[in-house]
Amino acid sequence: MFGMDRNKGVFTIMARIPRTVVQVDRLRDQVYALILDDLKVGMLEPGSRLVEGELAKRYNVSRTPVREALFQLSRDGLLSPAERGYVVAEDDSQMTADRHEVRELIDPRLAYHAAVEGTASQRKALEKLHKGQCAAHEAGDLDKFIRANVEFRSALRSMCRNGLLARCSQLLDDQAQPARRAIFSVPEYRALEIEYEGKVMEAVIAGDPARAEAEMRSYIDTVRKNLKYVLEDAAPLNAVGGAANDDRPKASKAEATA
Repeated sequence: MFGMDRNKGVFTIMARIPRTVVQVDRLRDQVYALILDDLKVGMLEPGSRLVEGELAKRYNVSRTPVREALFQLSRDGLLSPAERGYVVAEDDSQMTADRHEVRELIDPRLAYHAAVEGTASQRKALEKLHKGQCAAHEAGDLDKFIRANVEFRSALRSMCRNGLLARCSQLLDDQAQPARRAIFSVPEYRALEIEYEGKVMEAVIAGDPARAEAEMRSYIDTVRKNLKYVLEDAAPLNAVGGAANDDRPKASKAEATA
């Protein structure tokens, strides 16, 4: 800043006193993150009603940040407006089809970038998270499996330097997350998730972007075909007494019987 040296009668430049700014998340953003986390791990199921007062008590905040967070979650497609509040959004066949059409455009490129741009430490972390999913599946621990799956997807996105691409993938994941608890409650679907995500992971760790992109595309196609059966309440793949002409992709024998 400028100052006047009275002895010399000239202006001199005085050093600005250094200041630091502590960035604190807005309360609304913190409440948003808490509700989103509850959605991801299945604590708030599709169709369940969210009441401002109850959430305010749960998170020990006033109603205002809760109201703002719910409004933003609604704008992001995670909640649906209802009488005197919101409900957790429920998928229908068209919404699921639309989301997978977009996912087919985004996630293969995400895997491509991850294979090219991921660091050695990120690849090691990705492998560790995948092992965590396998362990949770073998133990039949649905909560741990869902948490590990969320963390695996997040780790994969962190390996992509295209921030816009990663954010689009994150939004799609967030919108699909509430329904995943029902899907992953079926062991055979967990086995499929592990098998196909494992193929993507191996390509990413090998630094093979073309293979990573192709494996992710195959993974998404498999998920899309299997979700059709979930939405139609058909018998799960590999189930005893399942349809003889079942055209769903099957998990490998080792995975399906884990």
